[in-house]
Amino acid sequence: MAALFDERVEKAIQMIWFDRQADRRDEALALLRETANIGDGDAFYFLGRCYLGKSYVDPAMRMPVDTAFAFECFNQSLIFESAVGMFGTMHQEGYTPPDGTAVHPPYHSKKEIWEVVSQKAAQGQIFCKFMIANAYYYCTVADFLDIRPENIGHKKYERLQYEWTAAAVKLYEECVTAGLGIAIPNLVDILRTGRHGAPIQRQRAKNYIHIGANMGIGAYERIVGNEYRDDNELAKAVEMYERALAHNDDYAYYCLGKLYTYNGALPLDLKKALSYLEKGYAKLPDDAGFCNLLGEIYFRGGEDIKPDYEQAFLLLSKAYFKGSTWGSDLLGTCYLNGLGTAPNLNMARKLFELHPKKPLAVGGLRRLESSKKTP
Repeated sequence: MAALFDERVEKAIQMIWFDRQADRRDEALALLRETANIGDGDAFYFLGRCYLGKSYVDPAMRMPVDTAFAFECFNQSLIFESAVGMFGTMHQEGYTPPDGTAVHPPYHSKKEIWEVVSQKAAQGQIFCKFMIANAYYYCTVADFLDIRPENIGHKKYERLQYEWTAAAVKLYEECVTAGLGIAIPNLVDILRTGRHGAPIQRQRAKNYIHIGANMGIGAYERIVGNEYRDDNELAKAVEMYERALAHNDDYAYYCLGKLYTYNGALPLDLKKALSYLEKGYAKLPDDAGFCNLLGEIYFRGGEDIKPDYEQAFLLLSKAYFKGSTWGSDLLGTCYLNGLGTAPNLNMARKLFELHPKKPLAVGGLRRLESSKKTP
């Protein structure tokens, strides 16, 4: 990576986004703070990025999320004349720059900022390549270069979108080759979906997912674990899920818990399933998947685990009202029999009819029909 920032900023970027060493997180943040405190706008920008969550820095780094602090860092980045900061905050969701514009002196236009960051990318600064790739991917390049479909025609604009997407693929691939794992998600999306007319290349996308797993990115370790699970290579699946957990991928708790619960791929072990699922639920309490699997265990019980219908009802209801109908037969049975809630036959029927072929739904609907015929 070409050294185009202060050497302390370069070192921090390497530790946070390339090496992803959680045990050196505080050291890296201290380098950014030290450099920011002497008025380095680039340091302020990268320091702010650290606090915006998993889309901005690998969860393995276990960075705290503090949007207010991040945005204050961005303000300082602009005040201290960072072209990278101006570029990076130009289309930052939720952020309002000082004076209502990210363009600050000594720069006078978005195009001028684009040219400065593009030059850094051309000189080999990998993170700048990533930022330019993002502008191509999201088509915000049009804003930087003041390109409007109404001015050049929609067909020409669509052609440009295709060309920008191709340019994004090239730059993302260069970033991944250099070890920048956060370039993989958008790259995989293009290859999988054929964004803006790009060719769909599923095998190539799969290859990059495996590269991400080999880099120790938890989300991709989990996805590869799913591949092993589907191929019935369960020992390898468990190994990959455990690696994903070590890299702070909370959804791996779901994958592991599901292996050991009812109809799981491994022998039933409800205590182990509960252990994984409860840890995952503590991390992701609004996730319908965790609510459903935990709700089922509390509903059915077994292996010295007694049913807890109040908990089952609360969890299954939470999943249902978040749009998941997976546990509708269980939840319908709660309403039918007054388990964990007051009986509500209309609600029970509504839920059973969502998946009427499930055994509990079949029995429940039969009971409801019988009750209607009883004088």
